[in-house]
Amino acid sequence: MTELRKLFIEGPAGKLECLLRVHPNPRAVALVAHPHPMHGGTMNNAVIFHTDRDLHRAGMTTLRFNFRGAGMSEGEHDEGKGEVEDVAVAASWLRGIAPGVPQLIVGYSFGSWCGIRYAKRSTATDGFIAIGLPVRRFEFEDLKDFPLPLAVIQGSEDEFGTPEEVRPLLEAVTGPTQLHVIPNAPHLFPKRAKEPAAKVLEAANLMLDNIGTKESL
Repeated sequence: MTELRKLFIEGPAGKLECLLRVHPNPRAVALVAHPHPMHGGTMNNAVIFHTDRDLHRAGMTTLRFNFRGAGMSEGEHDEGKGEVEDVAVAASWLRGIAPGVPQLIVGYSFGSWCGIRYAKRSTATDGFIAIGLPVRRFEFEDLKDFPLPLAVIQGSEDEFGTPEEVRPLLEAVTGPTQLHVIPNAPHLFPKRAKEPAAKVLEAANLMLDNIGTKESL
């Protein structure tokens, strides 16, 4: 595993604090977006940490970042509006260092809400993985006709949306979908952060295998 590098990139509201793991020969790049910063979410969240590390160990260059106003990122919380642009800037920067490989975006809770809205309009994103899709907290209109491969990692006891509440939303997605349910797990996966991270890796591997199959046709 390569050295973890701390850096800042220019965002729309000021500098964004990031952590980068560069793979010398990446099979993909993965951007990882954290939970709600107004409820303690940062890029150092345990689920985000393990997700980032697992993806890198599997051969990907990864970037996790703090949304505006979180950690050492500049700016102020913008209730999810400006944060979509934070995702856009971070994704563009990451794409710039490895332009020839697929790009995946992973968002946890609030990060999934912001990331999905960016990914739907993006021409550079190849797949999206949501952890703890908070369907009771936010509207997910952008999942209607969502064109990209989409995977959702959901705890069976998630208080912001059960798997049964997620399934109807996936039916509106036009791209291929996956739903991975973690038994007896609530939204924050207390003391179980490695489990959603492992499911993210499983979903990412399936996405990348399918992307590779399409490219070879």
